[in-house]
Amino acid sequence: MGRLYRYSVLQTLRDRAGMFWTLVFPIIMATLFYVTFGSSQMEHMKPIPVAVVEGGNGIFETFLGALDGEMLILEKMGEQEAQEALESGAVTGVFFSREEPSLTVAGTQINESILEMLLNGYRQNQELAETIGAKNLPGLLEAARQMRGQTDFIEAIDAGGSTQDSALDSFFSLIAMTCLYGALTGAASALKLRADHSALAARRSVTPTHRIELIVSELLAVFTVQFANICILLLYLHFGLGIGMGRHWQLLLPVCALGTLCGIAAGMFLGGTKLNKGMQIGIIIAGTLFLCFLSGMMYSGMKGEIERFAPIVNRLNPAALISDAFYSVAVYENAYRYGRSLLLLAAITVILTGAAYRRMRRERYDSI
Repeated sequence: MGRLYRYSVLQTLRDRAGMFWTLVFPIIMATLFYVTFGSSQMEHMKPIPVAVVEGGNGIFETFLGALDGEMLILEKMGEQEAQEALESGAVTGVFFSREEPSLTVAGTQINESILEMLLNGYRQNQELAETIGAKNLPGLLEAARQMRGQTDFIEAIDAGGSTQDSALDSFFSLIAMTCLYGALTGAASALKLRADHSALAARRSVTPTHRIELIVSELLAVFTVQFANICILLLYLHFGLGIGMGRHWQLLLPVCALGTLCGIAAGMFLGGTKLNKGMQIGIIIAGTLFLCFLSGMMYSGMKGEIERFAPIVNRLNPAALISDAFYSVAVYENAYRYGRSLLLLAAITVILTGAAYRRMRRERYDSI
């Protein structure tokens, strides 16, 4: 059986079409997703260096001081020094702490827009406080007192996970797509065991080797290659594109393994039918893309909408289960959701594997 396994691995690696769809195509898609969505994860945002020219507005300076070290890197300068620092690029903007605060920037990039938003937010809150204070000063003081005491009712907790970037829907669904594309290699392996498909398959069917050994060797070979492709994709996403996989990334491996087996089993089941090869490939690609669409690959909010109106669809969709398991590890760190997704995915995989084996084991031919 070891020799059968080795030869099956070599045959799978030489299948250029299968390797393209299960390795090259997902990497291309991941790169396009990254170029389209970028990396909007807030943990990658660095504090913005700014200069502050003091002008007697202590309230505004206190407001900026509260942001120092997190969103901003403040440095107090004279007006001439601040202007030179702005022109040289040492700072992104210059805040003037006058009676009416102002901002000077040298560009229109994202950091400059953030500084303008901070200043506009301060001005709006200042105008609101002045309006309320002019009409009801005691009420304004009471509101401020209650807001200070509000922290007594708030407890800071760690939500877990590493990011809540909405673009992760697309990347996680892409991983699910790659797992389910194992159906392409699974169908090709099934055709290698059908004596009516090729002369090689006919010779294999009359060998003294037990059919179970042929099926198992093909399954293990395809799984080895496909799981390696998944690992390559994960490494590319994490180290090449910087997509966060959470602190407990080891938990993702069982998900990928089950997802890969699920795709291969579905492909072997379909490969055992009387449909021609072109029809099988079309069904696999169209079906996989549809399942990934439902899991959020094309529209990030799709899985949430389905969860709201028809949650049973997400429980029966392998792509949604894989994506949800990834979310449970990388974002929520929710053991219950992770376990539920893993169990449901395992159940679907067992059913498909049993169906594929039953169909292939009982193949009989009146003539070849």
